[in-house]
Amino acid sequence: MECLICRGAVQREDLEFCGVIICEHCEGKMMHLSAEEPEYEAFVSALRGMWQRRFQASRDRRLKDGDQL
Repeated sequence: MECLICRGAVQREDLEFCGVIICEHCEGKMMHLSAEEPEYEAFVSALRGMWQRRFQASRDRRLKDGDQL
């Protein structure tokens, strides 16, 4: 797998959630990033895309209560 943000290689111990992984470097950067920094939009865009894909997948599959993506 690759990092959701930088698309770089990831390690087993990196942050994993909702089927994606964020590498240690990007996780650290995200924790200290302010909205005024140029990289902020890239982080927001990557996370927005992940949530939009999950939403679309759930709509396409017409999930029932208790179903997993």
